[in-house]
This record gives sequence, structure tokens and C-alpha cells, in this order.
Amino acid sequence: MSKFGSLRLSRSSLKLFQDCPRCFWLDLHHKIKRPPPFPYTLSSAVDFLVKQEFDKYRPTGELPPIFVQHGVRAKLFNGEQLPVWRENFKGVQYFDEDLNAMLYGAVDDVLEFADGSLAVVDYKSSGSREIRIYEDYQKQMDIYNWLLDRNGFQTQPEAYFVFYQVDKTGGGFQNALPFIEQLKAIKVDKTWVGDVFEQAVMVARRDTPPEIETPCPHCIYVQQAAQFFNPPAKKSKKPSSQEPLIVLE
Repeated sequence: MSKFGSLRLSRSSLKLFQDCPRCFWLDLHHKIKRPPPFPYTLSSAVDFLVKQEFDKYRPTGELPPIFVQHGVRAKLFNGEQLPVWRENFKGVQYFDEDLNAMLYGAVDDVLEFADGSLAVVDYKSSGSREIRIYEDYQKQMDIYNWLLDRNGFQTQPEAYFVFYQVDKTGGGFQNALPFIEQLKAIKVDKTWVGDVFEQAVMVARRDTPPEIETPCPHCIYVQQAAQFFNPPAKKSKKPSSQEPLIVLE
């Protein structure tokens, strides 16, 4: 389709494709989006403040204490690419010429090791009692590492989450929200990303949406709503000479 001659897919759009190819297609072709979640303004504020805090260590080559406490031997990446990698709608980008499509995703931070290899760092804030690594978190790191690989960077087998968990044991708010800082490392699996990216591009360029293979409540709703707003045309009877002709636009 000429409309999608050159595609730009974000990490979140690839996630949507994996959740439901039909929702992915409807979003691209008709801007029919799933209902948005509540805005994560507090999480965004925490991310902003953590970036400011970590950036203080970057020029000196020191590590923030949370990494030192866990024996991580690296430094914060200080390459000229970092501001773009962190920017929404830009991020780490890879353009596949054969597919005529780009995949991109914005990172929070990156570690650089002595051999020049990189490890992605992501900040997370939570009010839950227990910190969990959700499947989406894992896929997020897989995609970031795949993108770095495609840009010619060697990557570590692990990626890191820095969690900021609200400490609810203080007995009050007192105009300050205390956090418990935790570091979690996960193994990265990049093997699936390229195939899923290609599949998503192929579906995006279809003229018609994929069939509903799994019971997805979002695209089922869209299908039912379309029937309501576009009911089948009723058979018209030939008007008699006494009946006025009414045309409905």
C-alpha cells in the first residue's frame, strides 16, 4: 500500500501487534485506538527525577550507589547518541531496507562496560508490596537490546531495572513520599524480535484486517459498534405516485 510505503513502528506498537494483530491493523489504518490507560504522571515524574539524579554521576564516570552496592562494574554511557536514544518518538532506531520499515524505542539509561559493551537500564516506580518483572518488562528489554545490536553495539546478556517502591512503613505522608530503591537484573532474549517485527510489517501492509483469532474485547467491540453505526441497507420499495421520494444521505 502506498499509504504505508515506509513504516515507523514503535516498541509499544509491536507490543500491540503481539496482543492482537487486528487491533494493531485498526490502529494503523483507521486510528481506532484502544481506550488509553490512566496517565502515569507520578511514574513519569519519578523517571524525570531519577534521570536528573543519575546524570550527576555521568561526567565523572562514577556509578550511582545502587549499582555499586550490587557489584556492577561499569559506568553510565556518555555517548553523543544518548539524548536521542532517550527522546520519545525517536529513541534507538533501526531501519530495515528490505522491509522498508523502522522499529524504534526510547530508553531511560545505558551502562557501558570496560569492553565497550552496553546494558540497558530502565527505571520503574511502584506502590505494590512486591516487585514483579512482568512479561511486558522483559519484552521491552529484549527489543531495546535488539535495536542496539542492529546499530552495531555489543550488548551484555543482562539488562537492569532500578525500582523505586513506595515505602509505606513510615506511618504518614509528611509532605514527602519515601521510596525503597532496588536493582533487578534480567537475562535478555533477542531471538524473537526480528521475526515479530517482520510479521507486524506484513500485517500492516494488508488491505484488510486480520480475522479475530483470539477473543479480544477491544476489536470485538469495534466490530459490533461498526454494525450499529453502519446497519445493513434496507430494501427500498418502489414509490407510488402518491408517495414522496425521500433520500437519506
